[in-house]
Amino acid sequence: MENKINKNNTGTLTALRAKKYRLFWTASIASVGATQLLTLTAGKLVFDISGSELLLGVAAAVFGIGTIAINFLGGVVADRIDKRILMIITSFAMSVSLLLLAIIDALNYETVFLVVIFSTVMGLISGFDWPVRSSIFPQFIDNKSQMMSAVALNAMLWQGLRILAPASGGFLIEYLGTYSVFFISAFGFLVMGLVMIIIKPNKSEQIQIESKSVIKDTLEGINFILNNKLFKVLILSTYLTSGLGMSYLQLLPSFSNIYKNTIYGDLSAQMLGLLASAGGIGALTGTAVTAKLRDKINLGKLVLASNVFSVIFLFLFGLSNIFIFEENIYQNPWFSYNLIISSILIIFTGLLNSIFMVGSMSLLQLRVPENLRGRVMGIHTITFSLM
Repeated sequence: MENKINKNNTGTLTALRAKKYRLFWTASIASVGATQLLTLTAGKLVFDISGSELLLGVAAAVFGIGTIAINFLGGVVADRIDKRILMIITSFAMSVSLLLLAIIDALNYETVFLVVIFSTVMGLISGFDWPVRSSIFPQFIDNKSQMMSAVALNAMLWQGLRILAPASGGFLIEYLGTYSVFFISAFGFLVMGLVMIIIKPNKSEQIQIESKSVIKDTLEGINFILNNKLFKVLILSTYLTSGLGMSYLQLLPSFSNIYKNTIYGDLSAQMLGLLASAGGIGALTGTAVTAKLRDKINLGKLVLASNVFSVIFLFLFGLSNIFIFEENIYQNPWFSYNLIISSILIIFTGLLNSIFMVGSMSLLQLRVPENLRGRVMGIHTITFSLM
């Protein structure tokens, strides 16, 4: 792997000098926040209806399976047609889906089956949305020297909203109900779609793709990865990290369930938000750490070390939840041993995972050929479906 990334014009905020990227990034606050709220709220709703960890896992799995099933096709489509048009379509499709789910939930017609169906549909839509989202932003920067900044800013956006969205979502669920969060998420994707109508990609970044069959196009992207050691190692590593190292995020509703019976009543929704936000704090810190260290340390070694240590902290988090101090939780839930220990371990897990994800994504984005960007990054975004 590359020793150090070029320091010239790679300040973390450099990409925001590009007006088109600045608009894209600002609009992404709405849609990425909506995605974070959706993940949290759908899991909470299923668990509240069923009380089953199995069904909670099923609801999360169908979203991921739907995304993975379409991801390869989504990458091909992203390379074949106007990425901006595709993102407008996916943004509005997500908005409509969330609006329908919000209405069903508000009318008290929600069932596990319906939530699973909507999760599947939105997973399929995301199979098109995520490849284009991860491959379109280079079309909005002014030059390649802003690429590292754009990757870091995208990561900061996701990680920052992992703090704000779950924290606010937990309290919204408690006081306004899950349907209110679905309405807000629908609005977030609507904003993204409207902004994408306004901005146009830089003409210099528009690549004409030779028309081939979908299968041939897909195989071309896969063959590129298989024949490129860096891409092969990094993408396989991100799959393993997301599938095994970050799947705990989907199970947080179960971990927070121990706070249902406290002296202050049911605090499970608030604690779910706090635990999810702890991971976001760690992830945002990890993004900042990566920005500071990328010019001072071998990036390959940094990526590898962060991946290894994240596994250790995740193991300790799981181990800590074997021991439940019920009396302490009942009397003092906000400062209970379990909450403090879990939060600290989740922060470090999120920090290390973030260093790995930002470092590996930067290396990939800087080296992927433009005519393969949609397919290659589409295969890479399967990562997020494995969480």
